[in-house]
Amino acid sequence: MSKKCYLLCFIVLALAFLPAIAHAITLGTAQLMNVTTSGGCVYGPTGATVQAWDIEPGHTYTIRISNVTECGNGGTDPTLNVRLNSSIPGYEYNDLIAVYVSPGVYQFDFFLPPSAWCTLPICYCTTPGDITTGFFVRRNDGGIRQAHLRASRFESVGMGCTNPMPIIGPECGTLGTDDSSWGTIKAIYK
Repeated sequence: MSKKCYLLCFIVLALAFLPAIAHAITLGTAQLMNVTTSGGCVYGPTGATVQAWDIEPGHTYTIRISNVTECGNGGTDPTLNVRLNSSIPGYEYNDLIAVYVSPGVYQFDFFLPPSAWCTLPICYCTTPGDITTGFFVRRNDGGIRQAHLRASRFESVGMGCTNPMPIIGPECGTLGTDDSSWGTIKAIYK
């Protein structure tokens, strides 16, 4: 089989599991409040529906969520399991541990691989190794949609962290598409 065939098989298999993942995980109360870095670029949040925080591959980011109430003893435990889902081969999901900052507030560091593309939804109250657990983090304004990290390129050096350009491929879909797998397939194969 060719590399192209393997990639196509991976995409088809990933899309087959989307309904199970999309329906097993619900939107939680936690909000993505801040994304910071000491070396790369960050821009956002943006988006009228699903909210995106554009980040630059090859850098480490500190992600802070607030309003955690569903687990961790109401947001008072010293640590909290979190996961970033992704379509990056070899990085399909990243189980991480967030540390307590204050009641309901946790933060964690995440290195975005240089080969990253698409968006990364964030889940919390997860069980490591089980991609069907947890709750999706919502927008920073508390709106009824998710917040995602989005791999992006930025203007050249000296121009600052402006004009993010999402790094996308056909497997990415679009932000704000219907949550059903059929909506995702239609967005990919238009």
